[in-house]
Amino acid sequence: MSNAIARLINFVEAAVVMIADKYFATWTVALALAMGIALPDMPLLKHTYLAFAFVLALLVWLKLRGEKLSDFGLIVPRRWLLYAALGLGLAIVGIVLDGAVRSISTPLIVSWTGADPHLDQKTFAELKGNLPLFLMIVPCIWLFAAFGEEFLYRGYLLNRIAQILGGSRAAWVVAVVGQAAAFGLAHFYQGPVGMFPIFVGGLLSGIVSVAWGRNLWPVILAHGLVDTLGFTFLYLGIPLS
Repeated sequence: MSNAIARLINFVEAAVVMIADKYFATWTVALALAMGIALPDMPLLKHTYLAFAFVLALLVWLKLRGEKLSDFGLIVPRRWLLYAALGLGLAIVGIVLDGAVRSISTPLIVSWTGADPHLDQKTFAELKGNLPLFLMIVPCIWLFAAFGEEFLYRGYLLNRIAQILGGSRAAWVVAVVGQAAAFGLAHFYQGPVGMFPIFVGGLLSGIVSVAWGRNLWPVILAHGLVDTLGFTFLYLGIPLS
């Protein structure tokens, strides 16, 4: 297979994956209803488990294609203490960066668009003081967001874009920006106020995952820690901004 054909196949695959990721849950629910089956809604998370199922299906697909998951960041973990230290450090940097970005971007975006600056908190308002829901949400954060999103964006999409563009330094720069843009758009339910700092966070995670040898474990850990802290604040009723 020529290099050009391989790139074309990867491009088509990546396009299909991103479209399917957006609509897989909707299509699955609709198909199930057509068959007379009502798929259960998770409290607050609705059908997010279907999006995670799609990520698992993608992992299987890549294996069937004969590709190594280590090429997409899922290397065999051997230095957990180092990964834990890197993940904790990245989480701290990410929290500080998010706060700095929001302090500048939120007033500007609100003044330009009239967007609700607290849309993300309103989306998860049901969590406040609800201990059973909080205890259900936390493991889902680590599975669906920390592992699922990091593999999809920093693992799969980042590496696929770089492969499609030839693997040069410029290709990796485009790939880092591209996956961060897709990651920000995937959080459209938070509105532009939330999407922009999430895009910046995606840039940071993309940069460090490449710098650390395309190793996903530190960014998975950082993502889980940051989201767990954020949902803990929501549960306790502590303002996020």
